[in-house]
Amino acid sequence: MASTSSDSHSILQKLINNLSGDLRQLSTETKKKYPPIKEAAEACNMKLREYSTMKDNLSTVMRDASVDLLQPFVLGCDTKQVKIVQLCLTSIQKLLQHHIVNQASAATIVNVLSTLCELQTEELKILQTVLLLVNTTSVVVHSTLATLFVITFRLCFSKDPTIVNTSTATVRQLVTAVYDRVIEEDAQHTSSGDQLNQESDLAKQQQQQQQQLSHSVDTLRPYARDAYLLFQDLCYLINGDQPIWLIGLTEITRTLILELIETILTHYAPVFHCHSEFRYLLKERVSPLIIKLFSPGAKHSNPNSNISSGSNSNSTYDSAYFPLIARLLRVVCILIRYYFTLLITECEIFLSLLIKLLEPDKPVWQRSLAIECIHKIIIHQNLIKLFCLSYDMQPHASKILRDLTNAISSYVQSYFNSVPISSNSSTTSGQTNSNNAANSDKKSSGTSTASKLDNTNASNNSNGTAGSSNTVLFAYRNVVVPQYVTYTQGQAKAVYVENWEKFDCPLIPDSYGIVVAYACMLELVRAVQSIIEGTGMRGDTISGTQLRTSGQLRPLESLAESERHECIEVVNCTWSSVLVTFTLLYDVCYDDTTCELLLRGFQTYISLCGMLGMNVQRDAFVTCLCKMALPPQYNIHLLSKQQNNEQQQQQQSLLQKLTSRSSSDSSGGGDLERQQVVIIGTPLPFLNSTPATNQTAVMLTSKNIHCMRTLLSIAHCYGSILGTSWHLILTTLQHLVWIIGFKPSTGGTLKHIGTIANTDATPMANSSAVVTTAAMADLPILSSMLSRLFESSVYLDDVALHHLIDALIRLSIESMEVAIVVREPSLFAIAKILETGRANLNRIGVWWKPISSHLLDVCQHTNPRMREWGTEALTLLVRNALEYKYEQSLFDNERLLHMIIISLHELSLIQHFDVRQKQLEATLSILTNNGPTLQTGWPIILNIIGSITREHNDSLIRQAQQCLQLVVTDFLSTIPICYLGILIKVVAKFGFQEQDLNIALSAIGLLWNMTDYLFRMKEQEHQLKNVNDYLDPNEIYDNLTAIEELWMILYRKLSELTIDQRPAIRKSASSTLFTMITSHGQLLSTGAWSILIWQVLFPLFEQVEQFFYTASKEREQQQQQQLSKSSTGAQDILMHHSRDTPEKQWAETYVMILAGVTRTVQVKKDFLAKLDDFPKVWNVLLTNIEKSALAKNPEIALAALKSFNDLVNVPVNPSSSPSPKKTLTSSDQHLWQEAWQVWLNIGNGCSRCPPERIIIIDRYDSNIPSQNFLTFYIDIFPNLTNHIWSSDFIHNEKHFEQFATIIERVLAVPIHSDMALFLIPTDVNLTLLQESAYKAVEFVYKNLKIELTKTSNASALLPILFKRLLVLVLYAINPPTFDCTEQIKKISTNKQQSNGKMNDSNVNFVPFSEKILRMTVSFYEDVADNPAVIENGTLQTIVQTLQIPLSMKYNCPSSTTWKLAIECFFRVLKVGLIVARKHRNAFESMWTELAKTFDDFLFSKSVPPSDIPIEEIQRDEARLSSN
Repeated sequence: MASTSSDSHSILQKLINNLSGDLRQLSTETKKKYPPIKEAAEACNMKLREYSTMKDNLSTVMRDASVDLLQPFVLGCDTKQVKIVQLCLTSIQKLLQHHIVNQASAATIVNVLSTLCELQTEELKILQTVLLLVNTTSVVVHSTLATLFVITFRLCFSKDPTIVNTSTATVRQLVTAVYDRVIEEDAQHTSSGDQLNQESDLAKQQQQQQQQLSHSVDTLRPYARDAYLLFQDLCYLINGDQPIWLIGLTEITRTLILELIETILTHYAPVFHCHSEFRYLLKERVSPLIIKLFSPGAKHSNPNSNISSGSNSNSTYDSAYFPLIARLLRVVCILIRYYFTLLITECEIFLSLLIKLLEPDKPVWQRSLAIECIHKIIIHQNLIKLFCLSYDMQPHASKILRDLTNAISSYVQSYFNSVPISSNSSTTSGQTNSNNAANSDKKSSGTSTASKLDNTNASNNSNGTAGSSNTVLFAYRNVVVPQYVTYTQGQAKAVYVENWEKFDCPLIPDSYGIVVAYACMLELVRAVQSIIEGTGMRGDTISGTQLRTSGQLRPLESLAESERHECIEVVNCTWSSVLVTFTLLYDVCYDDTTCELLLRGFQTYISLCGMLGMNVQRDAFVTCLCKMALPPQYNIHLLSKQQNNEQQQQQQSLLQKLTSRSSSDSSGGGDLERQQVVIIGTPLPFLNSTPATNQTAVMLTSKNIHCMRTLLSIAHCYGSILGTSWHLILTTLQHLVWIIGFKPSTGGTLKHIGTIANTDATPMANSSAVVTTAAMADLPILSSMLSRLFESSVYLDDVALHHLIDALIRLSIESMEVAIVVREPSLFAIAKILETGRANLNRIGVWWKPISSHLLDVCQHTNPRMREWGTEALTLLVRNALEYKYEQSLFDNERLLHMIIISLHELSLIQHFDVRQKQLEATLSILTNNGPTLQTGWPIILNIIGSITREHNDSLIRQAQQCLQLVVTDFLSTIPICYLGILIKVVAKFGFQEQDLNIALSAIGLLWNMTDYLFRMKEQEHQLKNVNDYLDPNEIYDNLTAIEELWMILYRKLSELTIDQRPAIRKSASSTLFTMITSHGQLLSTGAWSILIWQVLFPLFEQVEQFFYTASKEREQQQQQQLSKSSTGAQDILMHHSRDTPEKQWAETYVMILAGVTRTVQVKKDFLAKLDDFPKVWNVLLTNIEKSALAKNPEIALAALKSFNDLVNVPVNPSSSPSPKKTLTSSDQHLWQEAWQVWLNIGNGCSRCPPERIIIIDRYDSNIPSQNFLTFYIDIFPNLTNHIWSSDFIHNEKHFEQFATIIERVLAVPIHSDMALFLIPTDVNLTLLQESAYKAVEFVYKNLKIELTKTSNASALLPILFKRLLVLVLYAINPPTFDCTEQIKKISTNKQQSNGKMNDSNVNFVPFSEKILRMTVSFYEDVADNPAVIENGTLQTIVQTLQIPLSMKYNCPSSTTWKLAIECFFRVLKVGLIVARKHRNAFESMWTELAKTFDDFLFSKSVPPSDIPIEEIQRDEARLSSN
């Protein structure tokens, strides 16, 4: 503080020194002419000396004495001497600079200045002093200040331009200083804490507002009062009234006053807002003043004026009123911008005036100034909201915001509508523009000739500007609109309304206002966006995308009703004008940046309308954008929607007019108007379109591509609020994609398929699109944007996603309708459905049903391409859905898993092979990737694999078999056991298919693999509790375990395969079936076995038997030849003669089934014996064996015997004894007795004469059994007799008799003629049948012999046995005859004729009989002393039998017979005579027979044949004598 005081004191000391010098100089200059002045100067100098000695309060002392200090200088100014005046004014300025002045001294100075001003002396010094008075001190107030203003204003009318400019600047500074004082004064009162005064001021303000604003200034503070009076007088002066405060001021220019008012209103708005008195001035002085000043401009417009072209009155008016109108418009802008809330009613008038100035009948300069003012207003976004709230939303107010936007739109439209069609397109751009501008002026009613000339010159100027500028914003019919000003967001560059220096009306081009109007509309869009987003309905950008999601947008429902209504009304007031203007401007736009800004405006309004739920407005913008994206006059009916009201109809008609106009003029326009054609393609076919229409070339320009990118951006960023507009956007994209030549590829992405050519290339009919080099770089970008659009649908909420999917489905349905009549349909919708689904797998439950249902419909389409992509989309979605990693594992979510896989299963209902092929490929992929985790999805997958029908071709069957093979080989262990029943049936189904035999055979092999798996599953049987849930009701049996249910399914399916029409399948299935039963039958319970036998095996046998008896006997060779001829070069397949008829093939199956059933019963007999109905099983089996053995088919008959032999060939015990160690139960005895009876029945049946009584012994067609059959039949006897020997056979003579009879009858059966040479035995060997018969007899002989050693009960059979043996012995002499004639032929005694053979028998029985004879003799030698043998005259019977060959001797068929007979005869006698001597009574009748035998032999009537050598005869006699 001390240093500051010292500095101030030193400054004042310097001032005193300077003033002392000035006073001395003044004294010197005035000492002669003006002595009073000299004296005053010296007196003042004396005071200064006194002040110089003071150290404290020097400044205050000097300020108080300022009047005295000024006295010499004031007197000096009165002298009017220039030198003295300059000296005095300089000294006064020094005092002012050091603040040595008070209110009295200031008034003195002002009076001096006023006097000098009137004398026009030292005007510049006066102005300098005026500024110092106001700027350096605040003591100049009230009337003193008013006098200063009067002085300054007077100087503004000086003849010296320098003085005028300086005074004008001084006035502005004075005004600024006055109002700065008010600001400081208000700030001091506020900072001093004068709260009571503030409250009183507010109360006064409210009271004054209620009393319609009093104009009293009593309540104002001093500085505010001065400012108020100054502003009031300015208003009076501009209005032509006398000022109240500025007394003495009579004239002032209006332009200067308007500029001062503008300055005050611009920089000191707080003053007007804080003081009601100032508000009163605004409302009661300024507003009426402006309205009044605008009235001459209104009078200028005269619609009916017909002023001659030579008049320049209007030109004079323009020059006179342009400065005034320009400044008035600036004031209007300021009032609207800063004082709207204070002047709501007045601003309505101002805005109406601005709107009126845009009318076509106004001069160009007025319209240009008005549009500049509107631009300055619109950049203030809060004003748009206030306009809507204050006017448009009020019930009885003007719709200012709507009218304002409509006026701008009409302004733009009127310009382009007035452009005529050029008659000579070869004219230069400048000439054309000049003519168009002139013609436009002529068409404008009420426009003067002077204005026309101005506009013409302006147009020429415009052309010059356009020629010098590199940027053309708009071009239409060779009229160009250059970029006069560069658009900067939030800034208004008013070229003409802000030009204060211009007082003459400039030449403004007509097109200049279009550029400003374009900027106004852009700012309007920005303002509306800011208003709505200011409520919080703005979404932040997601990282990596530009998508706004509902989670980040403030929902419409959360807004207050007032906010919502306000936002909707703002959009309602502006949308139609924005839509029409932007559509028109884009149509004529020539600059890429401008196009981008216009399209961004579309994007903004679409987003705002969508957020506010204004669907009609949103759809209108989308529709126009879609039309702009398509070529002109493109035929797309979906975008020509019925309008909802008259306003929309008018807009639609205007848009159609603009479109048609630009299309019609495109061929005759200039180079500027032509847009670059980048792609040439063909239109997308639609319903009822003609081939000529579909082949017509359409062209896409760069603007179309730009619109397409905007559409993609809108859909990408605002998909959540598009709603039903999705259909419009997607329809347009589909058409554009078609024209460009994008085709779907794997996964649904689009790739271009077309031709690269020059710009003038044109596509041929039905060819791909031709793309210029300029557009090639855009194609990958467009493809990527298309993919990202649908991939980003993952960010949409569920409702928005449904809108998107619904639109895609609708689009796809339309494509399906068109695809019926065209060969190449649009696949855009299907491809994008696929992309959308793949992107939203995380919420698959939301969209799966509608998409899958639609894709299933597509899969049934008649068009192959449509069907192919529908199937591709569905199968790929299923595969991706199964592979997706969900929060909850999909395989734990049974409902969702089934929902996904069932869609794939439903493809099975579609009969198109290509669909089924895709389905099976997807199934194979699913199995490969997800097989181990399918769990509950296995039933559906298995049903898909098993959905094969007879109509499917080989390739489909093979594909399905690959899936099945994979399941059984790799995933059998992962399939839940409860689903194995389904798997078994599916595998069996492949066995039933008839397209591929190898697959059917492999299916049977898979069934065998499953048997092993089931066998190992015994330990996991507890997991099969719900297996019945997946079986048909008729497949479920009571009292069976779950594993047994599966076994039953397996057996039943194999049994069904066993009756297949293909022999190979039957053979493989039957073999597998019985092998399975044999290997794993022990797992079955008795109940299961009962079901297996009665419901599987026996019915199977019956079915096979029925098929056999109904099978054709016709050879298949002819059928095969026909098939081979009909096939493409197939060669005949040779077939063995034993299988060349269906009957023979079924016979093979018959044999296998019979053998299998028999083997099953034989192997499992011990277990099956536990069944209650096992005797019935045994009986049925034996009945079938008997029936089969007696069948005419030799193969079946022989197989039946083999089966019978297998059944009875059960070892009784390790020894050879026929008697088992254990005693047979009564039930076992009954079973074997049935078997014995069957054996007898077979023997009787096969040895019986055929019913037709005619023997057919042909190789291939015989009605008698073969020797092989009979041999096998006899071989069964020992095995069977083992079971009944000790229990029944040995005690029943009837059985032996039956056996002997069977042997005799069987031996009499003739052999087949072609086999005779191979069966006739030599003299030593027996036939197979004879050998078997001999073994059977030998079996009885040996066992009886053994039995005799144990008990005498068997003795009763001895006489019968010898009797039957002796019958067989005589077969050497008299062979048996087949009992098929009335009489049995006698034995021929003529050796040469018969040679031991009968005509109906070709068999030599000599060796057989001789062998039987030896057996008989040996047996007799062993039992000769048996009482039964003795009592029944067995020896006598033997002698009688041997008598026949002995008596015949050389007449026997074979000489060995009588020779063996004589040998045996002596052997018998050797033993028998000993017994006869002991039992004479029993042999009394034998002796006669014995003598007769000797007699017949020794004196035989037969003579040796002549061909026998004598030596042989001698040897025979010698042999006899030796015996």
